Amino acid sequence: MKKHTVIIADDHPIFRNGVRDILHEMGTFQLLGEAKDGMEAYNLIVSERPEIAILDLEMPLLSGLDVCRKILSGKHQTRFVILTMHREKHYFKMAMDAGVQGYLLKDNAIEDLVACVQSICTGKMYTSPTIEHYLTEHLEQHENQAVRQAMETLTPTEKVILKLIAEGKSSAEIAAMLFISANTVDNHRANMARKLQLEGKNSLLKFAMQYKKPSENPW
Repeated sequence: MKKHTVIIADDHPIFRNGVRDILHEMGTFQLLGEAKDGMEAYNLIVSERPEIAILDLEMPLLSGLDVCRKILSGKHQTRFVILTMHREKHYFKMAMDAGVQGYLLKDNAIEDLVACVQSICTGKMYTSPTIEHYLTEHLEQHENQAVRQAMETLTPTEKVILKLIAEGKSSAEIAAMLFISANTVDNHRANMARKLQLEGKNSLLKFAMQYKKPSENPW
């Protein structure tokens, strides 16, 4: 079985050893190296190109977030887990903005590390359970932003039709209201589904109903 490659960077050797032991016990990870400061971590990631980098937020020379930003600006595919004592929301937001996939509070990091790296290996994001609501809010905001960007690709006519779909109008009823044919309405439906990347029966109706409320309405 192919093992996931990983590096660890933390200026506290005892904590670094704890992380190393957990990864070793899992048996599904290959440790490519360890670093005691941000610059060593950066150079190690550039040279070894690990799948996952587990970084302390606060390290000498470069912080964990600095390393993450520098690596991702170079289009590397490494995924990042940040270890920190900071549970404040603005630190979490900075980590998400830097492109971090995992955010672990050090007081429970050893216990949460297994679930974190397993989630990241499957393409999911993870944060310590005690601040999990931060991640939920972040993902909701990200989803709403993506919806708004997709909505910007719709024509004015398509937006009108989408509103009418949200009101429960059929294609025939919409056609009569807009003085166009039902086939034209169906063509608009197909175009909207493609632009919004929706698939399946009634997916457009479900989308329209989901964003029907004024407070959630992206159009």
